[in-house]
Amino acid sequence: MAILNKTLLVITTYNESEYTKLCFDSLKNLKDKIDVLVVDDCSTDDTVDLCNEYGYEVITKDEGKGLTDSWNLGYNRFKKAKYEYFIIANNDILIPNGAISELESTFEKWHFSLVVPLSTTLGVGHNAQFQSIELFFNGLAPTCNHPNNYQDTQDKILEIKSNLIDNNNLYQVDPLRMKMFNGFFFMMNRNIINYEQSDTQLFKPKYIMTKNEDIFNWDNLIPNNDFPAVCKTSFVFHYKGVTTKGDLRNNDKWKETRFGNENN
Repeated sequence: MAILNKTLLVITTYNESEYTKLCFDSLKNLKDKIDVLVVDDCSTDDTVDLCNEYGYEVITKDEGKGLTDSWNLGYNRFKKAKYEYFIIANNDILIPNGAISELESTFEKWHFSLVVPLSTTLGVGHNAQFQSIELFFNGLAPTCNHPNNYQDTQDKILEIKSNLIDNNNLYQVDPLRMKMFNGFFFMMNRNIINYEQSDTQLFKPKYIMTKNEDIFNWDNLIPNNDFPAVCKTSFVFHYKGVTTKGDLRNNDKWKETRFGNENN
């Protein structure tokens, strides 16, 4: 299986094509060399047509099987095609130019298997505030929460990158604060294969929609002293909540997809 670049970006979708279009538009401005794969969970809107319009390969399913299934399908492509890096991303994000290359450089300089970027406090939620850009760059807070400023925010971070390097404080790994990361966007290298559930599954299928990044973190990485890292010079804007909105309209379905079947 031929690959063009060393990094595979897997974007998972289920409806909300207006956000997918915004995400795709942000990709058009990237100078980072990546291959893009979309995994769609039986969208009923024009998401698949949009992927074809932008020229991105899309994997479609015969039936909706949830987010975790999409993650594992993307993982299989990464594993078989022998990419060096693998990114899982929601469709409700904006990726500025430079964000991915900063993440790649983290792997090149440090021995991590999983790295996450910064986002806004609203974007990462209350459980993953160590990823909050406001925590490290409070001066950017007035503007970073607006999606129109996503590239400007990344550019401003890179302007002060040299100061961070001088202070030996460019990347941070803190097991006390990194109890969980937000699964809207995370990047892995091939070391992650050591933690797969089976030959075709990196993520536990019993967690159909959410929670998988939390379990993956504690069950696999941390017991092996392979802590996740937050790259403080990479920023990804996250609208937050868009990807679960469809399931939240039905409380019974949400309970089922949130917790899965503990017997699986």
